[in-house]
Amino acid sequence: MKSFDLLMFTRSFRSLLWAAAIVSGPSLAQGAIASYYVGVDTLQNIASGTYAGLPNPNYQRLTFLYAHSFEARPGINHYHSKGTQIYTGPNLGAGTAVTTSASNFVPEGANPPLVLSVANGGLYDNKLISAPIAGNAFSFLTLEDTGKLSGFAAGTGEHFMFNSSSGRWTGSLVGADVHLQLVSLSAGLNVGSSAALNLFVNPGDELHLEDSFSFTPVFWTDADAAVGTYTATFKLTDERGVGALGDSGNFEYRFQVIPEPSSIAVLSLAGIAFGFRRKRANRS
Repeated sequence: MKSFDLLMFTRSFRSLLWAAAIVSGPSLAQGAIASYYVGVDTLQNIASGTYAGLPNPNYQRLTFLYAHSFEARPGINHYHSKGTQIYTGPNLGAGTAVTTSASNFVPEGANPPLVLSVANGGLYDNKLISAPIAGNAFSFLTLEDTGKLSGFAAGTGEHFMFNSSSGRWTGSLVGADVHLQLVSLSAGLNVGSSAALNLFVNPGDELHLEDSFSFTPVFWTDADAAVGTYTATFKLTDERGVGALGDSGNFEYRFQVIPEPSSIAVLSLAGIAFGFRRKRANRS
């Protein structure tokens, strides 16, 4: 097989594996709803449950939100907050223990990490990059401020999303100096944009977003990156000084590099050989 044909086969095979690895989240609603938002938590006190009446430890803090949207049933649109502080243990009033929610990553739940696939041409040519895929809302990585959903007509998906959780996330970011700050990055994983290969290199590096933004990160590795899971952890800060909103908790993006076809072929042959040896051993 010619080298060009092998390259095309490799890329096509990767794409098939990528599609097979996906566990689809809720459908990504058409229109103005992105998958990820930055909001401010306006809930002052816990309303119900074991910790009813206690102050919300996330009040007036920036929050990373996954928009759980349903195109067929927009009335149940709502956000999932990531990296928030939660109470734990018995309700001891002011002495109640607080910890960070374990649900601080996307794709959330049992969904697998997003697969990095080969780019063809452009800035990321022949690198493995994050890319959106229909049916997997987690893969649409654009991050916007919640203000983008304000002002839509009642009954629209955007209206239901913006006003979900009794208006908990309707607080304004106007005037905030929002920064996206890198906390940690797996070796070999990089973060760029449509115009730059590397926006973050070391922990503490920041991207200035201001108070109204629409930012799409591109996560990538070299084409020969080791097979496995890669993570990028961030937090959000408001750098304006007096009157600043509190920092968000840490939240994590998860990605994976899958084996090349040649690697899969070697593993398959090894499995066949192992089975053949066991069969011969059983006969002797």
